[in-house]
Amino acid sequence: MKKKIPSTYRRYLDDRHQIELKGSGLTFKAVLLGLGLVVAISTGGPYSIWMVGSSEMTWSYFPILVGAPLFILVLLNALLKRVREAYALNAAELVTIVIMGLVASGMPIFIVGLILSIVSKPYYGAMPDNDWARLIQPHLPRWAIPDPAEDAMRFFYEGLPDKALAIPWGAWAGPLLWWLALVLALYFVGFCTVVVLRRHWMQRERLSFPLTEVALMLTEESPSSVWPPVLKTRVFWIGFAIPFTLIAFNIPSYFHPGLVQVPIFQSIPFQLISHVPAVELLIYFPVLGFMYLVPTAISFSVWFFYVLNLGQLSLINQIGTYTLRSDPFVYGGTPLAWQSWGAFVAMVGWSLWMARGHLAAVWQTALGRPGQIDDMDEMVSYRVAVCGGFAGLFFILGWLCYSGVELYLAVLYMVSAMVVFLGITRLVVQAGMHYLTTPMSAQGMTMAITGSAVEPHSLVALALTFAWCGDVQSTFMPSAANALKLHDYYTHRRNGGLALAIGLAVVVSFVATSGFMIYLCYDYGASNLRSWFFNASGGAGGRAFDWVTQQLRDPAPTDWDKLGFFGGGAFVYLALTFLHYRFAWWSLHPVGLAVASTWMVRRIAFSVFLAWACKRLILRFGGVGLYLRLKPLFLGMVVGFFFGVFLSFAIDYFWFMGAGHPILHG
Repeated sequence: MKKKIPSTYRRYLDDRHQIELKGSGLTFKAVLLGLGLVVAISTGGPYSIWMVGSSEMTWSYFPILVGAPLFILVLLNALLKRVREAYALNAAELVTIVIMGLVASGMPIFIVGLILSIVSKPYYGAMPDNDWARLIQPHLPRWAIPDPAEDAMRFFYEGLPDKALAIPWGAWAGPLLWWLALVLALYFVGFCTVVVLRRHWMQRERLSFPLTEVALMLTEESPSSVWPPVLKTRVFWIGFAIPFTLIAFNIPSYFHPGLVQVPIFQSIPFQLISHVPAVELLIYFPVLGFMYLVPTAISFSVWFFYVLNLGQLSLINQIGTYTLRSDPFVYGGTPLAWQSWGAFVAMVGWSLWMARGHLAAVWQTALGRPGQIDDMDEMVSYRVAVCGGFAGLFFILGWLCYSGVELYLAVLYMVSAMVVFLGITRLVVQAGMHYLTTPMSAQGMTMAITGSAVEPHSLVALALTFAWCGDVQSTFMPSAANALKLHDYYTHRRNGGLALAIGLAVVVSFVATSGFMIYLCYDYGASNLRSWFFNASGGAGGRAFDWVTQQLRDPAPTDWDKLGFFGGGAFVYLALTFLHYRFAWWSLHPVGLAVASTWMVRRIAFSVFLAWACKRLILRFGGVGLYLRLKPLFLGMVVGFFFGVFLSFAIDYFWFMGAGHPILHG
């Protein structure tokens, strides 16, 4: 007799299972609560790490400041259903709130934080030894840089000497409007790109979008209960209790440091291979939970190529023959970073090649020609996505050229930047990479191809682009892809209003973060914040403009050594891809090669290994049925960790301001 799978787990059998909900997700209360979450993320994210000294809660592609508030809101909403059901939120409204939070989560730190730290630096950071006054300042686009007159930038870093003095908002207003226009164009291009690719990723490649599973699980409605079905299962609460109990156990030691702590969130070094950094035995519960959902071939690939990368690095360090010029905002070994970057670009190119038929059909649809496909289930039409995407790209290119980048450099740089964003998005939705950065910067790729003997104004303008494509750790396009997945799950209908709500969330997040951070910096002094971004003697701005002076003082030709490693990585990736798709017995997925050198993979590799080992054992001894039954256990770990870190931040805020206890990298 065929065993019936409990209804609690039926949604996991087919990710195309749809639920048409009663009512719309785009209601006034949903948008209002979504904007409230956006403001909380925009102010709470930087405040947690830079003022409180607590955990970094926007540092991922499904961050704590989205997951924890969602869990709390779901609990409160269930209680409200018991009291006054008419006032409660339905699942689509909860998803709208989540989507607005997701698209704003990368704004506070890795967009606005970088913008403020870089544009404020070229005058305040100018010293006789760095010669910025001669090499940098004459080539700055004045409209994109705040006016340093009347000590506006000195007070930004050191704080207003007299609280009665007014914050010089006028110095910032004009430049920030230009940066807002650029950010909106970048976000719109990213949104249009994922609209174009969504159907291919979901229906043809059937990518799993693991990071959406927490939101789908918590927002699922039950016809017989006010609680989501998963919250009524014991296995979820067991998973929830594991990280939450560990965090809660350590909290009393905040008040009494002599008490015993469980060192579960501290890295234990294990020297697996000599002459290279040790493997960090560190458990990231979100990584453990999300990587459980991806195919074992992918999770094993990430671990395998990380270990292989260590072996290569050990060999290089012992031979000591490769001395390549370092690249800014790249934290891995330079030769292997370029190898991973080659694989990264090959991955993007291969994914676009696989989508060529779909892209041709989208193009035909956008032009209204034969061969078109129905786009009524997309958030916006393909015509809007294609035409709007190209319009956004032209605006960005115009912005770059107006800031001083020569056209050929701007085109090459934009291609590299789009590869960065598209590749990270691909890795998030396919490989479940919760924490991820790129192995190489777009600026590094541009200079390796053209050489750095270019006009000074081009180099200075390229340095400004580190504000939006430099330290790429939480960017918009993966959030937009996850947002479209959530939207697609609950409705087949076009919802242009939700697209407008996303745009509103972006604008509100930029304005709220900018205003809050400028106020904070003039009140306390940016150099007094707990952030390397605003370090008075360096910081993000110092790193960007020191890179310019290095190129000007020591210009380099096309770097064929770097491009050689790049080509080698691309060739190996394509060869492994051929083997993966050509031979059924070949189980090694090539995706791990694209991220093996990144410092984030060094941090999460052990957790990825644990997730792979757990899933392999579960499938081996319990089959798919046990895998499905234990899925809430692993997702419960994610939610429990989110809620525990959020609780720890709240305690730090009230009792340990400036001396918090970061559980997550901060």
